[in-house]
Amino acid sequence: MVHPGTGLPLFRRRARLYVDGFNLHHSILDLDRPEWLWLDLVALGKAILPRGERLTGVTWVAAHRPQRRERMTALATYELALRASGVRCLMGHFVVRGDHCHACGHSWMDATEKQSDVNLALAAAADAEARRMDAAYLLTTDGDHAATARFLSEGFPRMRVISVAPPGRGHNRQILRHCHARAEVPVDLVARSPLPDRMKSPQGWLVRPDAWRARDPDPPPPPPATSDEERRGRLRLVVSNP
Repeated sequence: MVHPGTGLPLFRRRARLYVDGFNLHHSILDLDRPEWLWLDLVALGKAILPRGERLTGVTWVAAHRPQRRERMTALATYELALRASGVRCLMGHFVVRGDHCHACGHSWMDATEKQSDVNLALAAAADAEARRMDAAYLLTTDGDHAATARFLSEGFPRMRVISVAPPGRGHNRQILRHCHARAEVPVDLVARSPLPDRMKSPQGWLVRPDAWRARDPDPPPPPPATSDEERRGRLRLVVSNP
């Protein structure tokens, strides 16, 4: 068998990336860089792999929240863009229910994401059972995915399981217990891996959402005056007569 470190594509280990969409989304929002949300996951996956591995698939899981229409529209556009770039997208949903405080009586609506964790776990399990990969990369800090890491590492001893920390965040200890290695997504890699602002899909042309574009920087303050004449020109004298 050819050593996995060889540069020949056919003999490199097959790797698949599984992305917890909301976990990654919120890690980028915490960096206050909304333009980075328009992220090319295939390019990202290829960049974090070692030389002895080749990316053979990316799975992204998320859910639409109808109560927030603008965000849902942006996320739906991103989903179509990911599909057009070759990413497998598995969508869950939100369940909205009322809740209240027994002490003060205050009530509110609480939205809970459903199916995303299960979708990621089932996708990874199905790929492992079908022998589609030699290494599984789990991009998430959600401890619920520790069960997925444990299933893969215990059920497929020859498979490597790698924890991938989203940008600006650390690893989940529960997930790490069942992983063979760890990897990080550097902030500068996210900045260098955008999807095209305009791209074609089976549904037509897709355009990056306005809310996911870089904010216009604030205009710089005027330079300080350097002469008495300039100072007088920038001052306005207001006289109030009694």
